[in-house]
Amino acid sequence: MQSHNDNSVVAASTELCFDKNEFMKTNFSVDEFLHRNRNAPSLEQLRDNLGVYLKVLRSSMIDLINEDYADFVSLSANLVGLDQSIGAIRKPLEVFREEILSIKDLINENEQEVSGYLKQKNDLRILKRNLQSLKKVLETMAKLEELLANKLNTEAIKPVDLERAALELIQLKFNRKFCEEYLNTGQMEKIETLNEEILKKLRILFNSTLKTSTSTASESLERCLRIYITLDACPEAELVFKEDTVGPYMANTISEHHLQNSPQGLAGIYNKVLNFISLHMTDLLRITQYSDKMKGFNFLVNSFWSDVEQRLEAHMSSIFAPGNSEVFYVKYKCTRDFIQKIEEILQSPESIQLFRQHSQTKSFHSRWNLPVYFQICFQEIAGKFEGVLEPVLDDSKLVDEGDFHLIPFNSALKAIDRCWSDGVYLYEVFPKFFKLTIQIILRLSHWINDAVTALQRKDLVLKTPKINMMVFLYADTTKFIEKLPYVLGLLSSNISENNDVLSDSIDDVKETLQGHLAGIEKALIDILTVESIDSIQQVNDLPRLYRKTNREVPTRSSGYVEQMLKPVKAFQEGLGDKLDDYIVQRILRQVFVRITKEYYTSVTEVLTSVQKTEESLRRLKNLKEKSTNQQQSTTTSGGAMSDDDKIRLQLRVDVGAWTKELSNMDFMPTQIDKLLDLNTMVEETIKLKDNQS
Repeated sequence: MQSHNDNSVVAASTELCFDKNEFMKTNFSVDEFLHRNRNAPSLEQLRDNLGVYLKVLRSSMIDLINEDYADFVSLSANLVGLDQSIGAIRKPLEVFREEILSIKDLINENEQEVSGYLKQKNDLRILKRNLQSLKKVLETMAKLEELLANKLNTEAIKPVDLERAALELIQLKFNRKFCEEYLNTGQMEKIETLNEEILKKLRILFNSTLKTSTSTASESLERCLRIYITLDACPEAELVFKEDTVGPYMANTISEHHLQNSPQGLAGIYNKVLNFISLHMTDLLRITQYSDKMKGFNFLVNSFWSDVEQRLEAHMSSIFAPGNSEVFYVKYKCTRDFIQKIEEILQSPESIQLFRQHSQTKSFHSRWNLPVYFQICFQEIAGKFEGVLEPVLDDSKLVDEGDFHLIPFNSALKAIDRCWSDGVYLYEVFPKFFKLTIQIILRLSHWINDAVTALQRKDLVLKTPKINMMVFLYADTTKFIEKLPYVLGLLSSNISENNDVLSDSIDDVKETLQGHLAGIEKALIDILTVESIDSIQQVNDLPRLYRKTNREVPTRSSGYVEQMLKPVKAFQEGLGDKLDDYIVQRILRQVFVRITKEYYTSVTEVLTSVQKTEESLRRLKNLKEKSTNQQQSTTTSGGAMSDDDKIRLQLRVDVGAWTKELSNMDFMPTQIDKLLDLNTMVEETIKLKDNQS
């Protein structure tokens, strides 16, 4: 019975309304379980299923105990007496632990005692060293005083004596660090005095060796510089050279007075400044910069450039004034060449980088107000170009010579050339000139749009025909687009990177300009069409010309056909050479299509009117047939051609002439919409009349 119930429980568990594996998850949550199973058939069923699953779990637990009963029993038997065993070994372990702690405390006490002795010994060692250093300091001070009083108290200072003094001074400074607390104020001041005295003697020796040193005999200069290195006084040597050698020379070279009186202007001043290097720094640079003999000196930057830059800012500040763009360009370019020559002397990339990062170099560059210079150039270039664009369109926009027919295109190209010409362009402001170039092209693009709009206004009065101006506009726009590779070449020649960005920018403005061609072409077609369509209105005058006028049978085309073609022929003959042939043909085809459509409409109206009039007359004739005095209103005696037939024939002659003229211009009837329909219509009208007769 029990087995049957268990089987039924297990069977029921397979039909649970939830997944029983959810209870096995480590992150099982009752709330989440209820939320996930909220769509169960009912809460009662969920409760019943949970009860069934509980029974399954209980049954499984009983089965597990029954299967492993022997293990459960043996586990309890093995645990008997375990507490007594643990208690037996616990007391010895506690005793052992106490012994270990006592030994640890003893070791700590001994360690502290030894550390105290070691610290005391170290303090004694430091004290001994300090006392020895104090002794050496006093002895060295005495030696230096003796050297200064005897060996170094003459004008002819020997390098060997200074080397000895330098070594003693190094020893003095080294030992002073360990005994400063034992030295009184007088002794410290005396040490500083000795240091200053030795540096003064070294300064005298340095200046004298500079004067007597040559490329073949520079041992004294090398020994003097080596003494500076020994004393770790390289900056002092650079300062001495700056104050005693560079300063006096530059004071007589760099000033507003010398700038105004220099025949070569600023370039002459810079040449004199650079001459100083060859006159006074050849040996210094050979020893300190062009060889590995002496490291740590940078006389060219810290002595020469430092003094020159200070004097340029203080005594020749007028060179930085950007008021006159041409003068500013000359001075800036001259200065840039001067800086490049200094970098050429420096040679190594590391030295050049240090020179460029020097605080005075950055200060010097910041004095040149390039944004103001560009703004002046912008006003000159853009202002002149903008003046050409106003008014938008008049007869003064035509040019007699040049690559273009209209002045704005010539002016735009000249303005772009001006941006990148010598005397204007500086590579430091390349982005600004590049932007100005794009702005000039876009401004020209805007003017093209305004010009097209102006030419389409009826109130615009020009001596030059509008059609001519429109052709010039189209031709110049096309030619300017062809000039864009030249503009790209100007840009690329002034920068060695980002060529893809330049090319993309030029492509963008090219698309903008090309977008105007379609508008110009449409406006050109409109103008030609309007001038030709005005003549089509004369088709409506044909009935008046032939009715009751007894005119002869038409054999020649009407004058309006020639008038319709006159604007087109004038365009083709006078202006066609300014556009490509395929463009001319495309424009003419569009014009002829629109004219032919209008012509077709007018001819249809005339033929319809003639037919209506003819039918009215025919009905009137039938009413008067009974009268003996019948008169023919539309025919002449002897069976001559009627007026309406003459009108139809004239239309056929005119349409034929129109078709022939288009054929002479290389246009087939199939290329012109409604042209075949027009010919067919006039032919069928005549045939229909003949059949009726």
